[in-house]
Amino acid sequence: MYQNCCKKCGSISLHTEVKGNNTGLYCDDCGAWVKWLGKDELRAFEHSQKNKLLVQMRDSTLEENQEISDYIKSIRGNIFDDKTIVERLREFVEYLNRKIDSEYENLPLSTEDVIRKNSYCLALSQDKNAILNILNGHDFNYVEE
Repeated sequence: MYQNCCKKCGSISLHTEVKGNNTGLYCDDCGAWVKWLGKDELRAFEHSQKNKLLVQMRDSTLEENQEISDYIKSIRGNIFDDKTIVERLREFVEYLNRKIDSEYENLPLSTEDVIRKNSYCLALSQDKNAILNILNGHDFNYVEE
C-alpha cells in the first residue's frame, strides 16, 4: 500500500493540491508540503485514499471499539459497552421508529401542525431507510424495485 508521512509532524493524514502543472502532497494536520507527485505516484496515492475509505467503512473490531470507547471516556467521561457500530445503528433505527410512532399518536392542533408532523416524520423515515440501506450493504439512496 502507498504510504507517505509528514516530515514535520509525522502525520500520515495527507492530501493533494494542484499548483500550476504540478501536484503536491501536503499534510492535513500542519499543512506542510511533503513532496511533488508524478503521474504514477498520484495514481497510487488516490488509490490508497479510496482503499482507506473502504477499510474505514467495514465493521470495526472489538479492539477498535475498545479504543474508541477509551478515547471517548478520556475526553467526556462516558464509556460505551462492547456493542458494535452495527448494533448501535440498529438501536438508533428502533429509536427512530418509536419517535415516528409517538409523533403520530398525538392529534394535530391545526392544519399547519399536520403539515409539520408529516414533514418531520417523512424526514425521520428517510433517515431510517438510509441507515437500513447502508446496513444491508446498499447505497443510502437505494430503492428496491
